[in-house]
Amino acid sequence: MDSLAARIPEIKFSSNAEEIPWENAVVWTIMPRVGPRVYEWLEGEHIRSVSWTNGIVSILPEKDSILSEKCQCMVLPSGFVWVGKNVKVG
Repeated sequence: MDSLAARIPEIKFSSNAEEIPWENAVVWTIMPRVGPRVYEWLEGEHIRSVSWTNGIVSILPEKDSILSEKCQCMVLPSGFVWVGKNVKVG
């Protein structure tokens, strides 16, 4: 997780749910086999739009974000994915 955050500092992570900007981010998580749940998120200011079909969430990064230099789209599988109410959807 640290290596991902070092490469793409726009993606944040924490085990503390109180640190997450729930209304302004897309949040996803998995339950690790050992240890506490880790939440990862991308705040809305880095997102051009979010869409979903059949439990698959697609995130298009803003053109000026670091993430857009690495990829055209980020696809999250089904599971726990939260799309905040202030995030642009398409």
